[in-house]
Amino acid sequence: ATVPRLLGWTAQRVAARVDKLLTLVGMDPAVYRERFPRELSGGQKQRVGVARALAADPPVMLMDEPFGAIDPITRTHLQDEFLKILRTLKKTIVFVTHDIDEAIKLGDRIAILRDGALVQYDTPEMILTSPANAFVEAFVGTDRALKRLALISAATAAEPLASGATAAEKHPGPHPLWTISADANLRDALAQMLTSGTDTLAVIAADGNLRRVLTLAAIRAQIQAHADDGNR
Repeated sequence: ATVPRLLGWTAQRVAARVDKLLTLVGMDPAVYRERFPRELSGGQKQRVGVARALAADPPVMLMDEPFGAIDPITRTHLQDEFLKILRTLKKTIVFVTHDIDEAIKLGDRIAILRDGALVQYDTPEMILTSPANAFVEAFVGTDRALKRLALISAATAAEPLASGATAAEKHPGPHPLWTISADANLRDALAQMLTSGTDTLAVIAADGNLRRVLTLAAIRAQIQAHADDGNR
């Protein structure tokens, strides 16, 4: 709470802000409020870093590779948590990263720089489907169709169940029916299918009910549609 104190906030206001931000980043204030940095894990330190940046409630934030020095599993988890925080705060954040996958996952718009010059500034969708030049195309990589799956929710590509039908009827095979959240993206869905050895996922809506089913064929159709767009 250094910045709020420098701004002259009262002790009561500072304490309330600390508790609110710890709760926001998923850390129980009663447990973590008095802990020293050496008593925190790497992931917890990253969360505290986000909370500190938000301490004085700035209108614009600059985050320079905040998730760069942590293991991949923790990094993915923090990215997901960060997206939830963004939906709550609705702030403008300039996020610096060298990871195009991270930019696609977290950004509303992406600015690609080369030697200090702006090469392309666009939405993730346009960066993937219409790279401005050969440099952007190479930077994004040859798996643009797969990267684009991260922009499509499972619910968007899933088939609605017919009235009175059950998810099991769409999946008559001997293996168990796996589930995925409706707001998960198709890239995560494809990874889950490959890991679990299934070609069908039941999509769980926000209310916890199963109303849609996502198939491997539907994901393939999305990949093919993007490939066709890129060849036009």
